[in-house]
Amino acid sequence: EEEEIQRPDIHHDVSIWLDHYDDIFSDFDLRPFTSRNISDDFLREVKNLSLETNFQINELKLFLPEKYRHQETELIVTKRLHSHFRKNQHYFSERKRIDRKRDWLFIVVGGTMMVSATAISSSMLKDLWTSFLLMIFEPGGWFLVWVGMEHLIHISRKEKPELDFYNKMIKAKINFFDK
Repeated sequence: EEEEIQRPDIHHDVSIWLDHYDDIFSDFDLRPFTSRNISDDFLREVKNLSLETNFQINELKLFLPEKYRHQETELIVTKRLHSHFRKNQHYFSERKRIDRKRDWLFIVVGGTMMVSATAISSSMLKDLWTSFLLMIFEPGGWFLVWVGMEHLIHISRKEKPELDFYNKMIKAKINFFDK
């Protein structure tokens, strides 16, 4: 008999237990839920749970005792969370785009300086000006190329989890359930 190979589910749910709505928001921010900052502890917990899977987060399930649930508040909190996730996803996407542009600029300018240094060193002109340009272009070119490459490879990898998290969360449904 041939066994049927099942494809793993490509969606994942994240479930969080809350004592009250304030668990989602910063304790130090006394503004109403419509403008209040999201708690770092809450975000850290959601991130940790979302890292357990490489798949898309389908739903963020927030469990709350029934006696504390209010539909109007849940609508406000849901909008606030979606807004937070979209804002941060946009921020990290834009930052990645700008950083990549800058890194490629470093590599191109550094490469140009290295080619210029090679042309200067092979030229027959050996005056003070060409020696000065060679002294600046050679190490400067190497520096810019290596810094640009380091940022493209190493630095962008450090920031990738943040962008991945917000990319997952902007598509997630947010629902409240009774504890």
